[in-house]
Amino acid sequence: MTGTFFIIAACFTWALDTLIRYPLLERGYSTLQIVLIEHLTLVLITAPLLIRYRKHYFRLSTKSFASLFFIGGVGSAIGTLAFTQAFQYLNPTVVILLQKLQPIVAILLAYWLLKENIQSHFIRWAGVILLGSFIMMWPDIRLLNTGNLHYSPDQNEFLKGYGYTLIAVFAWGSSTVCGKYLSMQALPANAILSGRFFSGLIVLILFAFSAPESLQSIQTADLSLTVVMALLSGLIGMWLYYQGLKTLPAQMATLAELTFPVFAAAINWVFLDMSLSLYQVAGATLLIAGNIGLRMVEEARTRQSVQQQTA
Repeated sequence: MTGTFFIIAACFTWALDTLIRYPLLERGYSTLQIVLIEHLTLVLITAPLLIRYRKHYFRLSTKSFASLFFIGGVGSAIGTLAFTQAFQYLNPTVVILLQKLQPIVAILLAYWLLKENIQSHFIRWAGVILLGSFIMMWPDIRLLNTGNLHYSPDQNEFLKGYGYTLIAVFAWGSSTVCGKYLSMQALPANAILSGRFFSGLIVLILFAFSAPESLQSIQTADLSLTVVMALLSGLIGMWLYYQGLKTLPAQMATLAELTFPVFAAAINWVFLDMSLSLYQVAGATLLIAGNIGLRMVEEARTRQSVQQQTA
């Protein structure tokens, strides 16, 4: 069950991220600037790891190198930028709801690329987890019936919004599978971590050169907050995440990631005085119970298999 708890702990750090990220956006800093500073900070901190694992990088196969670059360049850089940009075109609720498609992307890709079997007990517990996630979102789904899904009547505008959202869904869902693949190739978690940040920084620098107007001077206090955010959700969060991926199938990891909205709601309640509804409490309980139950079944099956082999 350790792998599941590592992923859940990572989700907790990502939820804390919102206490810093959103205030920075409200102060007028662009998404590109914030994400760029995050990655620059993380690359500077993990530079010793890049040097330490340089031989591992040189020995990577073409497929492994592409997976590593995909995690950083697409998952870490483009996925985050696309998710934030989607808010400019769509109701934020729509964007968040569509992110729930990530497990479907990850599970299907894990089945196709990693040959992970989808067993009946997994489907049952996955149903419990997804039901919990759906219950948490139900009040927002009801509001969509009376609210506007789009900010503009222009069809091209909301098609852009859906496009950005689905890019983020694919980027993050497939990054889970790529990370698991690299773990299966015995690439150390710290090597994946530092390689992710470095490849993400390369892509973000290219974006910065193409859009220099998105960069502006930043106050010292805000810069310090950005560094803290990078250490919290970037360094600590991703380290926990890749520790979990070492022992957890990609399809289970992506379901464990659905605990993120649970922690986000709880943090908003405690720090931003946004109380939890009965739907959120019930959904969160199902979601967490489903993850624990799924992991317990997996461990029981593993113990039974070991006993049969030693009998």
